[in-house]
This record gives sequence, structure tokens and C-alpha cells, in this order.
Amino acid sequence: MQPAKAAVCPPPLPRVLSWTVLFLIYTGIAVLLTGYRYLDDLSRQHPGTLPIRALEEITGVYSVFILLPLVLRFAGLYLFPRKRWFQVVMWHLAGAIVFSFAHTTLMAISRHVISPLVGLGPYDYGIMLYRYPMEFSNDLVSFTSVVGLYYYFQRFRLAQAQQLAAAHLQTKLAEAQLENLRLQLQPHFLFNTLNTISSVMYEDVQAADVMLTQLSDLLRLTLQASRTHEIPLVEELQITRLYLELMQKRFEDKLRVNYAIDAALDNSLVPQLILQPLLENSLRHGMKPGDEVMNILIAAQRENGSLVLKVSDTGTGLGVMDSTAAFGRGVGLSNIRDRLAHLYGAGQAFSIDNRATGGAEVTLRVPYRTLPPPPQIA
Repeated sequence: MQPAKAAVCPPPLPRVLSWTVLFLIYTGIAVLLTGYRYLDDLSRQHPGTLPIRALEEITGVYSVFILLPLVLRFAGLYLFPRKRWFQVVMWHLAGAIVFSFAHTTLMAISRHVISPLVGLGPYDYGIMLYRYPMEFSNDLVSFTSVVGLYYYFQRFRLAQAQQLAAAHLQTKLAEAQLENLRLQLQPHFLFNTLNTISSVMYEDVQAADVMLTQLSDLLRLTLQASRTHEIPLVEELQITRLYLELMQKRFEDKLRVNYAIDAALDNSLVPQLILQPLLENSLRHGMKPGDEVMNILIAAQRENGSLVLKVSDTGTGLGVMDSTAAFGRGVGLSNIRDRLAHLYGAGQAFSIDNRATGGAEVTLRVPYRTLPPPPQIA
């Protein structure tokens, strides 16, 4: 059995504002109808009827306004639950009859009371036995119009609420996928680093001990930054330097690292743990056999509205491999590609190519953003 879908309800409207707007609308209708009836009298050469026409139209329209909350509540009982069309029609006719009776009664009472008070004398509404069926035709149109507008207004609001709920669900799904990608990367990074320490342990116990201490510091920084998907560049570089210090214990003089970072970019936001997989890729696939030194350059610069990160090396490069095939060489590069797509969509770019002078170069382009300034305490 499939679980029932949670009902999506439109948010409640501000009650006071809604009824104020409706009151103004009905007031406008009363004014327009009064003007229409009075001008009709003038066209028939019956001047001096403005007061009585105003009384009739104002009491008629405001009587509908008084009944409006009951009409809307009743309409909600048979419009939105699933019912057969015949049942809906019968409920609608029954509601129209009750509405017409109440509306005509309110008009009769209010006009009999108000007319003498405003100096118009007793009001003659005719024989009520005929007045009720006579008013029903107009009231049926009014009742149907109100119910129809209410139905389509509610359907519109429900459709909006469903769209918002779907967008919220899509956002939550994307966040869950992004979190899954980030969590995939951390154990991958940890296992590879532990393997590096293991390879050194039997050759140089003291160096392995120092590397474990550095790994501890590196994990501490990583966990501190794990609450968010983006961190300042200065924190990402701190993690990167600790990782490279670990790697230099393994590769010793075969690895040289240089930085070309604009200090003004320290507070720019980058995806957390974005540089380490790029460096790991260079070390794993780019390190040449023998004693030949590999230089790695980490650069960051701002170009218009983007932050550009580059990791280049003087290693073996991609060779004849197509640049797109490089993304299949391990978890790191494909993970970065997916994370960037989730975080920035079309606002990012990620490429890897051979350098003209040898080696490979990875380029990341993300929107330039910075941390908001901390609130100032007065």
C-alpha cells in the first residue's frame, strides 16, 4: 500500500486586509449601481430619486456582503471535496435558495428601518410572497458569480501552494544530493591519506608519527568547516597546506608547491574541500617516476564577477587522453563536477587540460561571493 500524499494547503490570507479589500469592492459596486439606477431615472425624466436609489442599492449590496462569510464557508463544503457533478448542482441550488431568502429578508428589514430614519418615509417593498421568487433570479446569478470566483481563486492559490511545495521539495532533494556528494568525498580523502601514512610507516616511523599529528589537525579543520558547503578561501587554503605538508613527507624533494593567491580574495567563498581532490589527482596521476621534481602551482584570481581557481603541475599531464575522460579516473574529479553543478548550476565552469609546457592544469570558475560582514554591536 502506498502512503497517502500529504495535503498541500494554501497559506491563510490576512483576515483584516482581505475583508477590508472586499468591503471596498462592494462599496464600489454599490456606488456604480446607484449611479446606474439614478441615471436611468433621469433618462426617463424622473429626477429627485437619488436618495431612494442610494438606499436600495446600498442595502442590497451590503446585505450580500454581510452574508458573504456564510456563502464562502458553505461553498467550501461542496466545491473542494470530491463529489459527483449532480451532487454539486443540487448543493449549489439549495445554497442559492437559502441565500436568496436571507438576502431578500435582510433588504426588506433594513429598508423598512432605515428609510424613515433618513427622511424618506415608510418603504414599500411590495408583497413579499411575490418579492421572494422575483429576487431569486438576480440572487441566483449573484450567488453563482460569488461561488465561481471563490472557486477559481482558491484553485489558483492551491496551484501556487503546490508549485511552492514542489520547488521546496526539489530544493531539499538537491541539498540532500549535495550533502551526499560531500560526505562521499571525506572518507575517500581520509582513506587515501591513511594509505599515504601507511606507506611511510615502515620506512620512517618518526615521519609517520608527524604525519598522523598533521592528519589530526587536518581532520579537525575539516570537521569545523563541515557545517556548510562553502567556506572562505583562506580556510580552504589552510586545509590545503596541511594536506600538502603530509604529501611532502611522502614525496620529500620530489614535490614543490607554490601559491599565487591575491590576499584580497581571502574572504571569497569556495566549496569546502575543493582543492584537495585536485591536488590528489595531480600527485596520483601526474608524478613522474624517478627523482624528477614536480612543481604544483595553486592560483586564485578574480575575473569580473567570478573567482577563478587553478591547480597546475609539471607532471605527466593527460597524454593522449581526452580531457572529458579524465573525470572517470576516480571519485575526486567527478565529485567536484557534480558538486559545482548542484551549487552553482550554469554559473560555474570546470575544465582540465594539458599545459603547453608539460603537465596538466585544472581550472575552476565559480561566482564571486564573500561572507557578509559580522553585525556590529552597538
